[in-house]
Amino acid sequence: MNISNTSVKKTAVFSLKDKYTSGVIAACIYMFLLIVLSTSVGLAGITLSLIGAYILTLLFLVFLILPLTFGYIYRGTLVVFTGDSEPLLIFKYFTSRKDYLRAFKMSILLTGNALFVGILLFIPAIFADLTSSGKLFTLFGAQIPLWTSSLYPVTYILKTAAVICTVFAMLKYYMAPFLMAANEEMDPVEAIHMSKIISSRSKWNFIGLAFSFIGYILACFLIVPMVFIFPYFNAAYNVHCRFAVTMYNKAVDSMNNPAVPNFNANITF
Repeated sequence: MNISNTSVKKTAVFSLKDKYTSGVIAACIYMFLLIVLSTSVGLAGITLSLIGAYILTLLFLVFLILPLTFGYIYRGTLVVFTGDSEPLLIFKYFTSRKDYLRAFKMSILLTGNALFVGILLFIPAIFADLTSSGKLFTLFGAQIPLWTSSLYPVTYILKTAAVICTVFAMLKYYMAPFLMAANEEMDPVEAIHMSKIISSRSKWNFIGLAFSFIGYILACFLIVPMVFIFPYFNAAYNVHCRFAVTMYNKAVDSMNNPAVPNFNANITF
């Protein structure tokens, strides 16, 4: 499967025609709430232990931040499919118990997978960190060797590699929020399953799309506020996912094999 990033970007720009201002407003609301939530977690975490702060951050992520992010993606999906650009659509998954539970289930599944993969990949880095700090030897009452301090660079390399590998491993789920938004009858478990299937064909195209935005990402830190670029990012993500689903369906149809899993992004908005 080959998805042209040029076509994705052109379609994203076209979908934002006459809707860019509302996109900036939605991005402002989304970014403001992220800042408020992050600040709240930071202030509350001051009074807690390190483990308590991590748990609080995880709770905020699962219960609030991810459902809000899914809502922001949902709004982008509507912009691409239906042209509806109401900024308050970012609160989609807070408007009813059914919608919130779907988003919460997706949050739990994605966070759980990320934690499982991350913990496994970080085991070598944790072991190297305990060794380089001497804590491993202190635990067993042994004398700390002089060479342990030389392991600090190795610890840093292992941690960096673990983060990169975790992100790469989680890329197979990158389409799940889009699939959940595109078909409101789809269960998050099914969305994650279909994301794994479709992303096996489109993952590298998505990585290429992400790298093509490097200039814009740097501009977020140097020149242009993120709120002016986020609408473009959101539109490009949704357009890419739409192309990926379309090409996957065509590939399945051409195989003419009913045993092969299929997905049709029926829009129920």
